[in-house]
Amino acid sequence: MEEGSLDVFYSTLVSIFRVKKNVLGKVDLQKTMYLAKRLGANVPFDFRWNILGPYSNELAHYSNHLVIEGLLKYSGTYQLGSHIARRNSSRLQPRTEQRLQSFFKRTDEICTDKNYDRVLFIECVASLDFINENVGKEFRGKKENIFALLEALKPEKKEKFRRMREDAWKLLIEGNLI
Repeated sequence: MEEGSLDVFYSTLVSIFRVKKNVLGKVDLQKTMYLAKRLGANVPFDFRWNILGPYSNELAHYSNHLVIEGLLKYSGTYQLGSHIARRNSSRLQPRTEQRLQSFFKRTDEICTDKNYDRVLFIECVASLDFINENVGKEFRGKKENIFALLEALKPEKKEKFRRMREDAWKLLIEGNLI
């Protein structure tokens, strides 16, 4: 990643923390940044499928770099370091910021109402979206096919995801991702 891209990442990260106050660990950070990119935020990383769903090696690398530099604090959850929190970064485009606020607010409401584990739910949401975006056109948007692929790719979470996948799918529709 070029130096300018790192500045873009800092700016986007600060904006994400403004929108989503809590980032509950490494899985949550990966899925949040993936979904933020899908919702229009300038996230300069590519994501590929991994055991926990969409994953970016570059994001993991730069997040660790930020922790080492003290710009990001990690103790099981992430917080912005004081230097990056004070950074006068440009905000997201108003429409993108509104989309992110709405999406992550709705995520929190669903998790609270249904008593879902927040990290597991965002993993389910991001995984469904990634699968849907990367299947052939004949399967795209076909909920039952995407659910079957999710179960095949994550058999160990089949039962946990089965409970929340309908709500995750509806959230993707509400967010205009499907």
